[in-house]
Amino acid sequence: MTNVSIAPKVIVNNWHHEPGQPFEIASILSHAVTSEGLDVDRLRFREPGSLTINSTVGHIVSVICGRGTLHTGGREDRAFHVESGVHVYLPCGVVSRLEADRGTEIIRVSGASASQARGSRLLLRDEVFLAACASGSQSFRWILTPQYLSRRIFLHHDLVLQSKSGHPVSWFRTTMFDVAGLPKNVDGEPVFKMSYNSRTEFNVCYEVNGTARVRMAKHPYSEVNQVWSSWLALDAHSTYHLNEVADGADEELRNKHEVSIADGYVSLFCLFDPAPTGVERHRPGEYSDYEPLSQVLGTELYQRQQREIATYDQMVDRLSLAKAEGTLESLRGTALWDVYLRGREAQVSIESELARSLAAQGEGRNCIIAAWMQSDGGATNPGSQGVCNGGEW
Repeated sequence: MTNVSIAPKVIVNNWHHEPGQPFEIASILSHAVTSEGLDVDRLRFREPGSLTINSTVGHIVSVICGRGTLHTGGREDRAFHVESGVHVYLPCGVVSRLEADRGTEIIRVSGASASQARGSRLLLRDEVFLAACASGSQSFRWILTPQYLSRRIFLHHDLVLQSKSGHPVSWFRTTMFDVAGLPKNVDGEPVFKMSYNSRTEFNVCYEVNGTARVRMAKHPYSEVNQVWSSWLALDAHSTYHLNEVADGADEELRNKHEVSIADGYVSLFCLFDPAPTGVERHRPGEYSDYEPLSQVLGTELYQRQQREIATYDQMVDRLSLAKAEGTLESLRGTALWDVYLRGREAQVSIESELARSLAAQGEGRNCIIAAWMQSDGGATNPGSQGVCNGGEW
């Protein structure tokens, strides 16, 4: 069985259980028909059991909820504890098997061939350490804004998958907040405004709290009298795919859309093709975007950022693996642990300053972001991990 398109650009999960398997699977996107040339699916375990992962292609695997043990074979037969907030890149040639508890759910992005596996090294990243990638006033991977929290798991320089066009892709986990208090659109509604004009993006929603909707602009794009699609409802089974380039649209004008969220938030996984490199331009009331690669790669600003983030990448990768293998205590007090503590302190300081700024503006957004702050209860938000609200299993 395949997914059913309920409206242009929106896909709804169609869960299918094969006899003898401990899990259900929803095939969301197919490499044969999508602009990125990647396969995307979600699996949820109805009972404890195992999943053998194809070693002839590369994969990104993220745990949405639950827990399990990832076994990697070959000369290095290793076992990693994985749970919500853990993300793994499995390159070609790594024979792996996931032993999962009942109720565990994962999302998997797979290349169509070995050529789409850009990296040859297994990467495991735990969000506890991703949240400590900050220096001074710069957050590198855990980006909290008045509108969203973006966890940048794999970026342009990370050697993971690439699209069929040869571009490095990125992998984010994002939570968009309630739109109350944001600037209004032309119809008088507060919304998120986005227009990713140099890349495609799919957004796999897995947790929707409250009421959420998305609508897409129709060509030609215009500053006035813009024609829009109807509003399309989003839930924990929805994926909205921003791929106008595949439909022959003007490559300089594409993927303009608005999102409305009332009385809650939306958490999703998103993939950009090509992967972003710079900082997202996302100011309330304006349509956000990332700069085209040609305007970022090779610049001194980007090279400096790469030098700064390298130390934090090493910390994230080493500490994440150690935690997953149960050896984290051996690294306490080391130089890598000091990097973690400094990055964590910087992230808390950045978020505290954001909260003070919002409070001074008196817009009420500080109340909305409070639950998502590192300084408000630890490295993860209690409402953003370990939750599967996609319906009865």
